[in-house]
Amino acid sequence: MMNLNSKAKLVVLHAHYSNIEYTESALKSTYVEQIHHVDPGLIDAIKNKSTQQIEKRVQTQLEWLASAEPDAILITCTNYSLYIKETKINDTPILKIDELFLKSLIDYPIATLYFTNPATVEGTINRLKQQPNVKADFQVEVIDHAFELLMSNKQDAYSEVIIDYIENNPPQGQIVFPQLSMHQAATHLKNKGFSVMTPVDALKEIKI
Repeated sequence: MMNLNSKAKLVVLHAHYSNIEYTESALKSTYVEQIHHVDPGLIDAIKNKSTQQIEKRVQTQLEWLASAEPDAILITCTNYSLYIKETKINDTPILKIDELFLKSLIDYPIATLYFTNPATVEGTINRLKQQPNVKADFQVEVIDHAFELLMSNKQDAYSEVIIDYIENNPPQGQIVFPQLSMHQAATHLKNKGFSVMTPVDALKEIKI
């Protein structure tokens, strides 16, 4: 792999446009050209389509992204990652932000993972358990009545629900926000003295 200090073209696939600013911010000090694509329709497809149909959709999309001949493709949506088994497509590396992020959690003895989208919980936890040397006692909590705000493009209201939930429900161990969309709330909580980990932390360590 080529270090990010070298010129590189990174194609990034998101499920929601609000995630673009997070990857831009995390890699802003590097010599990387980021090309962003957003497909919110996959969330509805997961609810209404068969696994085979979804995998075909994702595969077609990956092939289209690879046709731009980037140095790598970055997937920021956990739901996308669950339907991608390969690590390359047409010789282009596929990087999954949640996979990079989960590897950084293995040394915590106690951690609580918070989600706003219930559909991402099972897949994320299963992948976490597959990580080697996992030591932590992981708790899981779903923050209700938040994800629909994000889907309605009410980012500030979405973050406020998350912040209020954490402040009113004392966390157990390290606070972990696996969804990239929760980064804005994490930033506010960090400013209030909370220790919160998000996938953006893992992005800063990425290599192409």
